[in-house]
Amino acid sequence: MSGNPTNRDLTGTRLLMSRELSNSVEAQSETWRQIVCALLRSVVISILPFLFVLPLYPQEKRAAAKEENLYSKALFASIVEMEKSYGQMDDTFSGTRFRTDYHHMMVEKDPGITDDLPEQFGEYRVEYLDTQNQIARSKELRKPYSVLKIQPMKSEGARLKIQVTVYWVEYKKSKLNLAVSDWSDVEFRFNCETQSFAISNVKLGGI
Repeated sequence: MSGNPTNRDLTGTRLLMSRELSNSVEAQSETWRQIVCALLRSVVISILPFLFVLPLYPQEKRAAAKEENLYSKALFASIVEMEKSYGQMDDTFSGTRFRTDYHHMMVEKDPGITDDLPEQFGEYRVEYLDTQNQIARSKELRKPYSVLKIQPMKSEGARLKIQVTVYWVEYKKSKLNLAVSDWSDVEFRFNCETQSFAISNVKLGGI
């Protein structure tokens, strides 16, 4: 028999080479996709804080933009999670404090963070109070009451984190006093397919 390869051998070799080439192209494509995704995520994270300050949206798109704001997502995700964990608890300390109503929360007003955030999400409603309004509410209630404060977002590698802190507010001896109670850490991860950040975890903590 001749030592030359047959047509069947050549066809099999070509098929094998084609598969290997296809797998190599797919692997390279996936590698490039991951590189591009990482670069895009880095760029978005670096410019994201400015997106909440600059008026990028036309007036007619503001309503949709409000709900897509990461601070808005973190705020209402925190409220929902807090109600699940603490909603049935009596946090009045034998009537010495005003009970927290997670369906109607007070939020500390903070220009650059709370500006343009929605006041309602589904069944949950919030009020944004500056210092003077917090003092006025304290005088009205005559008891400490809970206020949420949205902390500035932080970048932690591939994640973004926003903490929503709960304070007990009391106006006493002509001074507004804030006492930390608990908090919610909301983590976001960048989705390359949708080119947007999505909540990946909501973790509650407290003193």
